Amino acid sequence: MNITARRGGEGDLGYAKGIQTTMAAQYLSDPRTSHGLANPGDSQLRLVLVGKTGAGKSATGNNILRKKVFLSSFSAVSITKHCEKGSSTWKGREVVVVDTPGLFDTEAPDAETVKEITRCMVLTSPGPHALLLVIPLGRYTPEGQKATEKILTMFGESAREHMILLFTRKDDLDGMDFRDYLKQAPTAIQELIHKFRGRYCVFNNKATGAEQEDQREQLLTLVQDMVDKCKGRYYTNSRYQKTEEEIQKQTQVLQEYYRAELERAKAQIKQEFEEEIRKLKDELEQQKRKVEMEMQLAEREAYWVSRQQTAREDVLSQDKILEIILNVLRGFFSLFKD
Repeated sequence: MNITARRGGEGDLGYAKGIQTTMAAQYLSDPRTSHGLANPGDSQLRLVLVGKTGAGKSATGNNILRKKVFLSSFSAVSITKHCEKGSSTWKGREVVVVDTPGLFDTEAPDAETVKEITRCMVLTSPGPHALLLVIPLGRYTPEGQKATEKILTMFGESAREHMILLFTRKDDLDGMDFRDYLKQAPTAIQELIHKFRGRYCVFNNKATGAEQEDQREQLLTLVQDMVDKCKGRYYTNSRYQKTEEEIQKQTQVLQEYYRAELERAKAQIKQEFEEEIRKLKDELEQQKRKVEMEMQLAEREAYWVSRQQTAREDVLSQDKILEIILNVLRGFFSLFKD
């Protein structure tokens, strides 16, 4: 799913032109990094897949969702060009998965990388419950290690409480127990597992049936256990907080616009019908027209009330919101200078 996939009508376009604001340029990682308290009414479980190109993020996302949402194929070049979102359900809860391109494959992020990080923040606002660091078994190169370090730098030290290591290519073990593999695994892998306090899962993205369901269940149970240990809190920082504040602000603006449109539509309907009713001499015809007027009023009210309820989704579908939030990341480049 692309956050610019759906566009509104003329009124929405007028709104889009009007939601311009400038936000302070600050770093993404911040010493004030904190944990966001989950809204009791929020039934989502938000997961973000991060890792180097070729790690198997898209295939992993499809396995978690149990359907093909993300384009996935074996390639040395990233197939995923933009952050995308998919969702499914698990134990009555909506599981939202955001797939990301190889954001830190290069030494310094360019403008497109910064834009995709911003898109990721918008798609997972007010913050993800779990950050899944995807690493392929047997292919943890120095470049991969550097990408991992940059990912950890991006989110900040305390984000590790919300991170899970997810190893792909389990099928390459040829039946070997993963714990036996760890005994001969590269030191960097062993150190990562130690840093993450043994919080990891191993995936075979070619799995089907019971094996696929079992590894999915293990991962989501691990995620839920981690969320429980964090007392239901999701990961956030000052950047996510500002992102959410701006989304809520623009949502309120759009809701007010929809309320105004409702009042305008009601006034127009009443004016048209009342003028016509005054010209009618037959009382029965007058009553019929009054009934028609009430029906149209009810239809218009139902429509605009529904639009008010989906205002947040409408805001997220606008191109402009990404530009607004992008301003949060000014100064981001200096984070990754060697």
